Amino acid sequence: MERTFDFLGPEVSGADRDRVAVIPVPVEWSASYGRGTARAPQAILDASMQIEFYNSALDLDLEKTGIVTLREKIAGKDDLVSFVRAHRDYFRETFPCFLGGEHSITPWILEGLGYESLGVVWLDAHADMREQYLGEKESHACAARNSLPFGKLVQIGVRSYSSEERDFLRGCDGTRVFGWWSEGAWEAIRRLPDPVYLSIDFDAVDPSILRAVGTPEPGGLQWDELMDLLSFVFENKRVVAMDAVELCPKERDETSDFIAAKIVYEAISRHIRKELRREA
Repeated sequence: MERTFDFLGPEVSGADRDRVAVIPVPVEWSASYGRGTARAPQAILDASMQIEFYNSALDLDLEKTGIVTLREKIAGKDDLVSFVRAHRDYFRETFPCFLGGEHSITPWILEGLGYESLGVVWLDAHADMREQYLGEKESHACAARNSLPFGKLVQIGVRSYSSEERDFLRGCDGTRVFGWWSEGAWEAIRRLPDPVYLSIDFDAVDPSILRAVGTPEPGGLQWDELMDLLSFVFENKRVVAMDAVELCPKERDETSDFIAAKIVYEAISRHIRKELRREA
């Protein structure tokens, strides 16, 4: 495992301990429309170098707060589950942030983390509740369904799913699905158990803000809604890990890469702010 400081830069490293570990997971094998998610982790890391260490919205300086990037060769499910499981103790002392790649990685990460009781906040334009897609049960289109064995889900931003998924969701008590950020979603998150895992599919965001995703959908979360959602989740729950997936970098659209990096930055900032308050 290679230890670097490729997210934001060496200035955010910490002398005392690691608070956040950013892990690139360039896995792409079941993309069904736009391809290129394997390039997303590096695009996010590259774009992050243009972000200010000082988060003006939170009045928080990330310099010397303990953010590290961990690089490991991960080609698929077995590699990822084994890697996370082998470093489980470290990941329970640090906040791991996995950069996909496609959304199929989420249940694999959950399996590796091995929490006995967990809530999952799932931001996505799609329900991802198919039993199989194009003959594959591990497809990105099945990722939420494959995550159900690890904990109850609250899905937000969902605005596209099949009739098969509709029928499954009507009989499923393991998830609540919301098309937008609303009072119902707030209450559903409050009722989730701790700890909580956060999964961000970038297509949950309105494509007018972030266009370069594998399967874009009209509508979606606006920037202020997303920031409010992140603040709510981190303030009300013990978020122990996260992923950010399904960016599909495009030529001449560096804006999408930067916005994706900024979303990751904002989530990490909220975790660190809570940690620093607890340590004060």
